[in-house]
Amino acid sequence: MFQIYGSMAEEQPVQFAAGKVREWLKDSSGCGDLSVFLEEDRGCPEEGYHLRREKGCFRIVASDRAGMMYGLLDLGRELVHGTGCVESIKDRNVVPYIRKRGIKFNIPLDARTPSYSDASDSAFETVTDVWDLEFWQDYLDAMAEYHYNVLSLWSLSPFPSMVRIPEYPLTALEDVMRSVIIPQPEMSGWKMYTEDMKKGLYPVKKMSMDEKMEFWRQVMSCAADRCIEVYLFTWNLFVYGTEESPYPLTPDQHNPVTKDYVYYAVRAMLETYPLLAGIGVTAGEYMAGDGTDIAFIRDTYGRAVEDCLKSHPGRKLRFIHRMQYAAFHEIEEKFRDFPGTFEISFKYSQAHMHSSVKPHFFSDFIKEHDTQTGFWFTLRDDDYYMFRWGDSDFARDYLRNMPVSRMTGFYLGADGFTWGRDYMDRMDQTHPLYIRKMWYKMWLWGQLSYDISREEEFFTGELECMYGMDGKRLSNVWKKASRIISTFQQVHWHDYDFQWYPEMCCSLEHPPVRKLEFADINEFMACDSMPEGGCISVKEFAKCQVEGQAVNAVTPLQIAQTIKQYSEFVLKEVALLEKGCKMGCGLHRLLMDMRALAYLGTYYSDKLKAAVHLCIWRINPERYQDKTKAVTLLKDCAGHWKMYSSFVKQYYRPQRFTRLCSYVDPEYFDRWAELDIQLAENQ
Repeated sequence: MFQIYGSMAEEQPVQFAAGKVREWLKDSSGCGDLSVFLEEDRGCPEEGYHLRREKGCFRIVASDRAGMMYGLLDLGRELVHGTGCVESIKDRNVVPYIRKRGIKFNIPLDARTPSYSDASDSAFETVTDVWDLEFWQDYLDAMAEYHYNVLSLWSLSPFPSMVRIPEYPLTALEDVMRSVIIPQPEMSGWKMYTEDMKKGLYPVKKMSMDEKMEFWRQVMSCAADRCIEVYLFTWNLFVYGTEESPYPLTPDQHNPVTKDYVYYAVRAMLETYPLLAGIGVTAGEYMAGDGTDIAFIRDTYGRAVEDCLKSHPGRKLRFIHRMQYAAFHEIEEKFRDFPGTFEISFKYSQAHMHSSVKPHFFSDFIKEHDTQTGFWFTLRDDDYYMFRWGDSDFARDYLRNMPVSRMTGFYLGADGFTWGRDYMDRMDQTHPLYIRKMWYKMWLWGQLSYDISREEEFFTGELECMYGMDGKRLSNVWKKASRIISTFQQVHWHDYDFQWYPEMCCSLEHPPVRKLEFADINEFMACDSMPEGGCISVKEFAKCQVEGQAVNAVTPLQIAQTIKQYSEFVLKEVALLEKGCKMGCGLHRLLMDMRALAYLGTYYSDKLKAAVHLCIWRINPERYQDKTKAVTLLKDCAGHWKMYSSFVKQYYRPQRFTRLCSYVDPEYFDRWAELDIQLAENQ
């Protein structure tokens, strides 16, 4: 029996955690009767806890219900790792490392009120899920288990799907609709919903606006019961969903009706949802760019939040202004007199967080801007849509290098893919939550951002419990597989997701052509290395080689060799680990992801070497042996890619991704890999 006692024992988050612990320990024979006493101490840090092992019981001391919940969850996992052995648990004092630990969820509310990710298969499938309370209950449970306390919902135009605006009542949309017509958007977010899509609309759920508002109040209440705050983010300026209303609304900040509408829409959102913790905005995604963008944001969103705080002086609200298309000094100037909590959002690793553990972008920014404003970091993961990632060392180093003293928190997520359910997997028709499929990645970032001192044994113990094998060995293989892309991106760097999708070696040529392109050998030769990442690019290295200059940086050939070693190690270990592994089980699917990454690594390694040889030959055509080596390597690469593409297609369906504006089919690129040979031969 597992029993809890104390004044907070009946609190919802505590009951949730206790239920989880009982569930985890039901098959543990070594636990026996176990009592946990919850002691409230206002001197404890917010959301932190002290764990003490006493004679025959445990004591968790915390100042709030979040600390009690996390303390119970952590105790439960340690008991599971120790197969219920109480003596294996050590006393702990935990202070949250990062206060706000969030998930970025681009939310497909309705075809008429899209998010930035809506031109994708994942968003299309997820429309029905986001109007299912059970989906959110499971999602929020997972977030709490992984120690996230912020859910940020991102939409281009959420208001018509979420609120009735008293001043503009006819903008409220009944029912939930999808369209059989696929969006063909522009990078600005324009054309996400069009007249032809309107003709293809069909309902997926019948709901009145009153039912919709009650639904989201329930979602936010469920979030509060897991100590999770909900934030709403918009890109500007969009008025999707208002096309059929009688009001003269246009996506033009100089239209006084539009300005009035946005102000009252934000007010209605804040009044309708008293549990909404904050608003996030972008100035410039589809705005005039004439010097009035930030003033418009201040006079609409900012004024609405300010007026809400005046009406509800006890309410806590955060206003978060993103840096995209906006000058920092203008933001600070316009919001200098803002009475509430005002913070800035910054893309910490641009769109590719799986690259360097110490990206330079924020440090460069803060050198130029003397400010005491708090920051939120967007941790954009547009590197992994398919494969399971797991590298505790990378996550720990990345988080340790963060300027935590300047931070309020972070939100982790993608733009090109919707983190709802997994509809890409050919084998698993249960469509698990995406964050459950990626449980180890989510768990690592959540656990370590909450408690950076977590020992490696805690994570290897979790792997052992999950997969029933040597956790240290599995962790080692998983780390090597996960480092293939991050290592490669140090020498092959693009800031944005549409410029580079590493799982498929492709990008969107933009603009004006806007077509999906395979990253060919010319791209490998021309691409820059990550700024201040310690690596030299292919073209710079080739020039040094020809001119006989010393290189004081990590070279592309060294990167290629490292990737090759990772790939060979992973392939060897996977071949051993999969013996006796049941086809389709969790361990088998993980191992197949690792194998796919190893095949991809072999391809990237040899193509990187080919790029170096061909680039050297271009600079000095007399070195014919370099061209010959490049052609030989590219012939090997064509075989590597075909092995990779056929293997990936065995497990994953081709997908349409928003930021690539097309379906991505790995076998489609087989001929492109062959064309690399011709490109080299015909130089």
